Amino acid sequence: MVNWSDPDIISDCSSIIEHTNFICLGLYMWEYAGSWQVELALICRRIPPRWPLLPYTAGRILLLTSMTMICWLSSPNSENADCHGAFLAFCLECQFAANASIGCSSLNLMLRPFIIWRAFKSIRIFLVLATIGHWFFLLRVMVHFYVMKVNGSCGFMVVDHTDMTTIFVYTMCYDLLALTLTIVGLRNTPSSNAMWKTLRKQGITYVLVTCLANIVPTVVAAMNLNPAMNVIFALPGKFF
Repeated sequence: MVNWSDPDIISDCSSIIEHTNFICLGLYMWEYAGSWQVELALICRRIPPRWPLLPYTAGRILLLTSMTMICWLSSPNSENADCHGAFLAFCLECQFAANASIGCSSLNLMLRPFIIWRAFKSIRIFLVLATIGHWFFLLRVMVHFYVMKVNGSCGFMVVDHTDMTTIFVYTMCYDLLALTLTIVGLRNTPSSNAMWKTLRKQGITYVLVTCLANIVPTVVAAMNLNPAMNVIFALPGKFF
C-alpha cells in the first residue's frame, strides 16, 4: 500500500502537478492562439459587442491568466520566498481568475435555456438562483486555502477536499441542468436542423467532455489522499 502521507510521496505528487500545469498552459496557449477570432473581431469592431459574448471571452481570458499565474507560483524560487504572501498578492489574478473561468464557461452554456425559457418566469428565476449558488461555491474557496512549499517552489494551493468535491459536483450538475433544459425547450418550440446541429456540437459534446474530465478530480478529491493529490487533477479539469 502507498503511504500517501509520506513527505516523499507528497513531493513526487507536487512535481507531477508542476509539470502538468506547464503542459496544460502550453496546450491552452496553442488552442487560444488558433481560436481567438471572436476577440480579434471585437477588437477590430467587425462584430458589435453583445452581452452573450461576455462570459465566452471573459472565461477564455481568465483561464489563460490563471494558468499563467499558477505556473509562475509553482516555478522554483528563493527558499526565503513568502509563498502565502506571494499568493495573496496575486489572489484576484490567480484564484479568482481560475474559478471565475469555470463559472463563465458554465454560464455560457446556461444562456441558451435562459433565452429559450424567457416566457416562463419561474424557470428563469430558478436558473438565476442556480447560477448564484454556483458562483457562491466558486468564490468561497478564495478565503479557505493555504500554499504548500515543496521542492524549492511555492508548490501548490491547498484547498479543503470537501470544497473541491463540492465545486466539481455542483459544476457537473449545473451543466447537465443547462443541457437538459435546452433540449426540452427546443423540443417544445419550432427549430431548424441547424439549431440542433449547433446544440450537438457546442452543448452535448461540451457537457459530456467536461463531465468525464471532472469525474477523476472529483473522485480523487473526495478520497482525500493528501493535499497534493486533492488538487493534482484540478487544472486539467479546468482545461477541459
